[in-house]
Parts: sequence; C-alpha cells; structure tokens
Amino acid sequence: MLSVPAFYMSLTAGFLHLVDLISLFYLILLLWIPFYWFVFHGAIRLWRQVGNRAFWVALPVWLIFAVGIIAARHELLGRRWERNALTWAAGGVLFVVASWLDAQTRHIFGWRRLVGMAELNPEHPLRGVVRSGVYGRIRHPRYMLYMLMISSMSFLTGAKLIFLLAFLNVLMYQVLAPFEERELLDQYGPQFEEYRRSVPRFLPHPKRTSGTPISS
Repeated sequence: MLSVPAFYMSLTAGFLHLVDLISLFYLILLLWIPFYWFVFHGAIRLWRQVGNRAFWVALPVWLIFAVGIIAARHELLGRRWERNALTWAAGGVLFVVASWLDAQTRHIFGWRRLVGMAELNPEHPLRGVVRSGVYGRIRHPRYMLYMLMISSMSFLTGAKLIFLLAFLNVLMYQVLAPFEERELLDQYGPQFEEYRRSVPRFLPHPKRTSGTPISS
C-alpha cells in the first residue's frame, strides 16, 4: 500500500503527464493552421477553381505536422523551466480565455465558414462581412484564440521549445492577419474597410461596445 507522500507524488506525476498529453494534442490540432491559411489565401483564385476538393490540401499539411510533433515529443517536452503558481495561473487563464473565444467563434460562424467554404464559393449564402458578438470587438478572434491556446500550453508545461513555438506562432499571425485582410478588402471593398477602421485586429478597446460585420 502506498504511503501518503508516495500517493501524492504518484497523483502529481499523473497530472503532469496529462498536461503534457493535452499540450501535444493542442499542438497537433493548432500548430499547422497558419501554414494552411497561407497556402489557402495565397492562391485563393486557384482554390476557387478547384472547389471543395481544395480541402484535401489540409490533410497532408496536417499529417506532416502531426507526425513531426509526435516524433519530436520528447525533444519538445525535454527542457523546461520550473513551474510555479504564477505559470500555472497564467496558463490556466490563457486556456480559459482561448476556450471561451473558441466557443464564441463556433457559435457565430458555424463550421462551414470556419473552414473557408464561403471563401471558396463566391455565390455561397454565408459570404459577407458580419459584425456580431466577439467579432464586433476584434477582427480575428480565431487567430487570437490559436495564439492564446498555444501560449497557454507553454506556461502549463514549462517547455522551452513550446515557448519558442508559441512566440513564432504569434509572429506568423501578425503576418497572416493583414495578408488575409487584403483579400477581404478586395472581396468586400468599402464594407470591410469600414469594419477594419472601427474594430481592432486582436485587442479590443476597453470601453467599446460590440457593433453589428464578421471577417474571419
């Protein structure tokens, strides 16, 4: 029978292992997304000609990242900073905010818009600029939640390489967001320009109330 200290050590080890598994899951789920959208938005006219078959591009891109992350999991989680109450709190808060943003974007957009079906089809009924809920506060809540979620994994694991990946991920979205906005401005013209002027990209104005377009 385990002593009380041994029991708590076993429980703690199990919890930390679970945190590592969750972190790897989110890295596999989210880390490839900016690369996919760079490919998608960079050749949108080509993908519109291909139609919904363009989504098959996502599968090999995701598989490459998934296999790479699984193969490198020991290196990713090998070198760490010591975790403490502050890092656990920061990781927990970031995770909660990212999860809330995820729920909001799914509720407002629906999966068809989230994967880009409206952008592939110029006649799609879901096309257009929409201001509703969180999209009335920031223009890119999806990108924000991806940045926050991977950042939360870096704090929760304390892994140095995941901190680096989180930093690089944030940098990529600083490039991807204006890249996508040029496409949206070309599609929606003054409608999107007014939205872009009135709603900040990532960080909401503290005293701003939500309005009435949705970018992406």
